Amino acid sequence: MHVQLIHNPASGTHHELRLGVLAQAFEACGAKVVKGITEIDGSMELARDSDLICVSGGDGTLRLVIAAMQNSGLKTPICIFPAGTVNLVAREIGYASEPEQFASEVMRGYLAGSEARLKEPVARSNHGPFAACLSAGPDGVAVANHSPELKKKIGRTAYAWSFAKLFMRWPRQQFTLDVTTVDGSEHNLTCEAFYIAKGRYFAGPWTLTPEAGMGDDHFHLIALSRASRWHFIRFMLSIARGRDPENLSFARPLRARSLTIQAAAQLINNQFFQEDGDSMEVAPHQIMMTDHEMEYCLPLDD
Repeated sequence: MHVQLIHNPASGTHHELRLGVLAQAFEACGAKVVKGITEIDGSMELARDSDLICVSGGDGTLRLVIAAMQNSGLKTPICIFPAGTVNLVAREIGYASEPEQFASEVMRGYLAGSEARLKEPVARSNHGPFAACLSAGPDGVAVANHSPELKKKIGRTAYAWSFAKLFMRWPRQQFTLDVTTVDGSEHNLTCEAFYIAKGRYFAGPWTLTPEAGMGDDHFHLIALSRASRWHFIRFMLSIARGRDPENLSFARPLRARSLTIQAAAQLINNQFFQEDGDSMEVAPHQIMMTDHEMEYCLPLDD
């Protein structure tokens, strides 16, 4: 069995020693490991003869691998060793963070075949696929303005610090969304922020809506008609407390298959948008489900 181990040196908790231990753990389980790396521009060399692709990184690294696999037509099963700052997909699937346990459970899942697979329909913007989430709002500005050096030292707390600094000059932006829902109905919404979740988790151990989960052929949208400091704090507190934000009068949830985006005014450096915890250099104007599926190899314990 051949495992391609793809890693991202820029991932939040990347460590060469842990990567080596992970490779050794797979080899101890009988696999032959070939290493790969993601470049800054997202390019990578995929081994077409691999039986399994293991992504060592976070959701941003996973996004790059998904894009590369789509572009090459490769449909190899994948797994994610959680080595990023925030690991939403790995958290939902339940991958272990210790190399030996991770490799052992993933190999059991691989040998179990179809009963240990999760097929995940891929969502994408017009710029490419995303793994877990995409949003436009004040938190996107915080992502754009965080310090990568500080992120390396304190992890996702760097985002919290960047967000706290926004309160001095709170950013606001208006968007118009044309949404097509799962039942084919059309909706036109005006909002100051919106959030898209493909899976259960968002920004850590929280969830945007209890209905969200991987494997669905749609994404969950929550549009905030107002996103002032007070409205945004109420929204985040609702999520942190595990409450459904649809109970907020200014939040509109929809299960959607596509949407188009228009900004009412010129964006400043496109800073309102983030995908999988990374700032988007160019603002998207369309989000949609695709016919492409990723096949995740599920971990199985003893």
